Amino acid sequence: MNPRPHRSGQSFRISSATEFAKVFARKARRDLGWIILHAATNELGRTRLGLSIGTRVGKAVRRVRVKRMIREAFRLIRKDLPVGMDFVVSARAHPDRPLADYKHAIVEESKRLAIQLKLNDPRSE
Repeated sequence: MNPRPHRSGQSFRISSATEFAKVFARKARRDLGWIILHAATNELGRTRLGLSIGTRVGKAVRRVRVKRMIREAFRLIRKDLPVGMDFVVSARAHPDRPLADYKHAIVEESKRLAIQLKLNDPRSE
């Protein structure tokens, strides 16, 4: 039995600049005002997460907290997300929010983005 079944390792992260560029170039995004979710499909058979948290969110302590909240939300809801997609989450300055807000925003908007990408994907025909 795996003692850490929801573990998010390096294989579930977008880390290179070219991978980020591919997601941003796809131009599929959902903007909630306080959080922005960008998406693109991948051929890996797993969902990956990238973070783009700028200095406008706040000082380093604040940015790290927002990153931790987003990573934890992704880790907990990864099984509910569409498979084979890359997501990049950007944040704007916002007051502290509970983990449930991050989870809900990512799940709901990822479903909408998956539909949008499926409709625009020429490979789906």
